[in-house]
Amino acid sequence: MKNMSGIISVVLLVLLLAGCAIMGTKSPQTLAKEYTAKAQQFEKQGDLVEALKQYKLVLTVDPDNQLARQKIAALEPQMLKLAEKHYKEGLKFYNRGQYAPARKEFLTALRYNPDHTKAKTRLAGTSKDMEQVKRYIVHTVQPDESISTLAERYYGDYRKFHLIAEYNELADPTRVAVGQDIKIPVIEGIPIMADPDEIQSEEGASAETLPGEIITVKRYIIHTVQPEESLSKLAMMYYGDYSKFHVIAEFNNLGDGTSVRVGQELKIPEVEGVPFQVTGKVAETQTVTTAKVEPVPETPDEKQKEAEISAKPDTPEDQSMNYRKLGIELYENKEYAAAIAEFDKVLNVNPADQMARDYMALAYLEKGRQSFGNKAYAAAEKEFERSLIYNQNCPDCQTYIAQIQKENREAIHKDAIVLYNEKKFKEAIAKFEAIAKNDPDDKQARAYLEKSHFEQGLRLFGKEEYLAARDEFQSALQYNKNCEQCKKNIQKSEDIYKEVHYEKGLAYFGDQKLAEAIQEWESVSAVDPNYKDVNKNLTKAKTLYERLESIKRSKTQENTQ
Repeated sequence: MKNMSGIISVVLLVLLLAGCAIMGTKSPQTLAKEYTAKAQQFEKQGDLVEALKQYKLVLTVDPDNQLARQKIAALEPQMLKLAEKHYKEGLKFYNRGQYAPARKEFLTALRYNPDHTKAKTRLAGTSKDMEQVKRYIVHTVQPDESISTLAERYYGDYRKFHLIAEYNELADPTRVAVGQDIKIPVIEGIPIMADPDEIQSEEGASAETLPGEIITVKRYIIHTVQPEESLSKLAMMYYGDYSKFHVIAEFNNLGDGTSVRVGQELKIPEVEGVPFQVTGKVAETQTVTTAKVEPVPETPDEKQKEAEISAKPDTPEDQSMNYRKLGIELYENKEYAAAIAEFDKVLNVNPADQMARDYMALAYLEKGRQSFGNKAYAAAEKEFERSLIYNQNCPDCQTYIAQIQKENREAIHKDAIVLYNEKKFKEAIAKFEAIAKNDPDDKQARAYLEKSHFEQGLRLFGKEEYLAARDEFQSALQYNKNCEQCKKNIQKSEDIYKEVHYEKGLAYFGDQKLAEAIQEWESVSAVDPNYKDVNKNLTKAKTLYERLESIKRSKTQENTQ
């Protein structure tokens, strides 16, 4: 009985718990409403990704919910469009070498469409070309060189600048500094003009240890394509081997080794180790190395992957256009500092871009006006001067600069007068001298210079610095030739100086301090060699001093023997 009652108790407990659980479970209709409310809230906030997730949850509990079905049908195409939009924006950044914002756009594209294969590929690492890089050449940037010119020099194609930018992880490929070391990647299938000895490997191996896939091109001729000629026929003509057509294709950067047109000029390279059948003059060129690749078929492969036009790197002209367009937009929005930065990028690629120069002048002019309005005169003057660099015929710039200089002079005037009134004569002199230097005819500055030097002279005289005082009185006299008091004080300063130091010399001489006496009398003689008998006393002191020094030297020698 006890066992039976225990079993009944357990059964009742299970039923009770089950009942509670059933009572606490939400109905499908309730859950559908909650998911719908959340979806609508996310949709209102513009978070379509989360909204779509919530509408799909609605269908899990209410498969026949028509609102959710309609919303999903409307949102999914929007998401695909947004994913593609952000992917293309990412490509623009990527092809300019701006990899951080490119990565952000690719990630956004994947958020809208997790199955976006192209975005995944870009994020995965990078392009196929970069995966093949095992070697590089170090180039030190010289004046007037850019990433585009380096691409032209080493690859024969300025449009390949993005390869260098990506390999070096350059934040902005339009900005490289003279003296900067840039690594030029050696990529399979892309010709590179360089001495093989200059090629370094990622592992640090020398060029001598490189495998045999490096082909050295010593020189080339220019061949103009004639009717019925193909790369294979040219290979037979120059190398005696149809299969060598891919060498010509690689050297001329031909993506499709079958596409040549009548009248097209091709470089036919002389490859070391391959017979070169040519007569006539041969154009010498830099040593060129190119990595071997498998020959491409002479007929196009129908399954060849369609080129992604939007993924092709921008040319420097395209970059300039993009930067210029953005700069103009920023200028029109009165964001002058940002506009200047964009136009600077244009001019870094093409210094002769006249539209960029014109807008640069205007942007600096407007920025200068802003600084002038804020009374930041020093900054404004520099900005107007920069504007003049790009447009020498800017009358407003000249007018503003003249006005700033006038404002500066007036401000300096006020500051200098305040310093004079505060008896800071030395500081006032510096201010007034700056004014007089720019405008020697400024009478007020000259008058204050006279007074400041005179007052400074009196102050030094009071400190018994007589020669320094004399110099100040002499400076005051330069600004006023009729200053009689200046002349009297000059003479007085010298007379007292000579008397004081002459008497000090006598006192030192009497105390047998000959070195000190000599020093005092020499200072008097430098001012007035005819003062009293200073030179006579100086000669006597020096003679006596030398005798005493001679006696000391003799005694020192006796003691050491």
